[in-house]
Amino acid sequence: MLPDNTDFKVLIFSHDKNSLAHLRGLIEGEGWHFEECAHEDRVIDTLTKNKFDILILDFAAGKTIDLCKKIRSSFALRYMPIMIILEKLQTIEKVKVIYAGADDYIEKPLESGEILTRIKVNLWRASRDLDANPLTKLPGNVTILKELKNRLQKNDKFCVAYADLNKFKEYNDYYGFECGDNVITFTAASIAEALRECGTDDDFLGHIGGDDFIFITSYDSIKKVCEKIIADFDKNIIRFYKEEDLKRGYIIVKNREGKITASPVLSIALGIATNKRHDIKHVGEIIQIATELKAYAKTFSKSIYTIDRRS
Repeated sequence: MLPDNTDFKVLIFSHDKNSLAHLRGLIEGEGWHFEECAHEDRVIDTLTKNKFDILILDFAAGKTIDLCKKIRSSFALRYMPIMIILEKLQTIEKVKVIYAGADDYIEKPLESGEILTRIKVNLWRASRDLDANPLTKLPGNVTILKELKNRLQKNDKFCVAYADLNKFKEYNDYYGFECGDNVITFTAASIAEALRECGTDDDFLGHIGGDDFIFITSYDSIKKVCEKIIADFDKNIIRFYKEEDLKRGYIIVKNREGKITASPVLSIALGIATNKRHDIKHVGEIIQIATELKAYAKTFSKSIYTIDRRS
């Protein structure tokens, strides 16, 4: 069944005004959010900066094949459901778009019942296969484990980083869940941006839950990625505090033991496991090493990363 969500966001790219009007009526009629992207070269940028649940592209509007390939090569977008609008007789094009990474296609003339059915099926399939976190739309635990297993099977050299926020529970209790969710969304965006800027095309980012994230990148890029994450996090986290709390340098809260304590401004801890210097044969081993190093990083009570250097 479709996820319990009445606020799906659909991005459309088409130059056909009739198709746009038809789709807008259907999508908004379901209570979903409809957004049109007018320029082909802004599709990926729009998807990256905003969280959409599905993308619909009109094959006649531009370089659809190239767009599909670019989306599928992006770690942040590769799980985005893509549907293509095609003419009924474009048989070869149907094959091409599927091979390029599209999930489904809709034939013209557009038929309302079929369109809605196909959109709902693709939303349901994406939710089932991706187990995406509802807040960040990032892959969840099932997909994270699959990704780690695939990396081990390929025998590639890689780094797995476990990111966690210091004193997030205290912040969440003090400012409330809405502010806490904003911080989590900001953290996800900071990690994603660091991977885009300093990582590789084969990188991966997943959301375990709460303020915990897992990302995978190469050994050569891990230091730059972590330094970028820390620099951006420490610079921008102050946006989520009241001025009086920033001047004081801490907030007054009850800690996990129920004692009144001063909790400093949030920081981020990163523990990195790698198979660069020694073999790792099981996913559990990766998680254990990354968890241990993350726990060690948290003892510093500041933004820091620690990398496994054991032989």
